[in-house]
Amino acid sequence: MSEQNRFDWGETVRINKDAPGEFSPGSLGSVCGMRNSAEGVLYLIEFSTGEAIEILEDWLEEHSEEG
Repeated sequence: MSEQNRFDWGETVRINKDAPGEFSPGSLGSVCGMRNSAEGVLYLIEFSTGEAIEILEDWLEEHSEEG
């Protein structure tokens, strides 16, 4: 993982509860891309449905297999 990125390629993440509704808060997805923008780090997240979204790092959280 890069020093500037909180998440790494292929990592499973959860969209946090504070994310806007169009990003499906609570959903799990996999990191399949990342880039810097004026707003911060953007991640390309792919869901199990094959749908992908680009979302700010601030709206992502680590996914724990335990819970």
